[in-house]
Amino acid sequence: MTVFRMRAFTMIRLTGLNEDDIKEISWQIADAFYDYQYSSEDIGLVKYISSRENMFTYMHAIVKAAYNSGMLYTTSENHEGFLVLSGKECGSVRFFDGLKMIAAEKRALGGFSNMKKFIGACFSEGGTIETRMRKAKRDFIRIEMLVVNKEYQGKGFMKQMLEYTYALAKEKNVPVILDTDDKNKALRYKHLGMTLDKTRNCGEKFHMYDLIRETA
Repeated sequence: MTVFRMRAFTMIRLTGLNEDDIKEISWQIADAFYDYQYSSEDIGLVKYISSRENMFTYMHAIVKAAYNSGMLYTTSENHEGFLVLSGKECGSVRFFDGLKMIAAEKRALGGFSNMKKFIGACFSEGGTIETRMRKAKRDFIRIEMLVVNKEYQGKGFMKQMLEYTYALAKEKNVPVILDTDDKNKALRYKHLGMTLDKTRNCGEKFHMYDLIRETA
């Protein structure tokens, strides 16, 4: 593991994991997503992933690709939360890991047809904030995933991960961007320093909330 210290905030880039370790982390993340209580306006990812096992398959694909590409961080050796960053000098998923990730996500979503519907929904109404930033030729750091394990929620770990990312973005003079699938999640991100850039209506009870934090 590699420890990164920026101001008062510390994150660990995960290294040296075996397949069982990656599966355990993937289950923790899958459970956090699957058991999340959405707002009355949203169903979110669960609309397209109907079982806990499929949620694990989906998250395991992302976690494994992020880990293999050096993009997976955790809050401490206790693994209270996990963070995946991409963008300016933060890396990107390697080509073959990306192919494996897409194949696993297709299985989790129930085949190509359902995956096409899911992607179409996620990129509706002008596309993601990442798409719009790239069209504007702006650099950024993107939060691909931020999750706090259920037993540690409400204890400040979300703030720790965001503050670490903000400090990193300030050092590189780029904004932080993310999108999320729930109104209440978006409100928490706003409370912790991000600005709602756009709310996209992606179908019945499915919205994407695009957020940004500009550098000061």
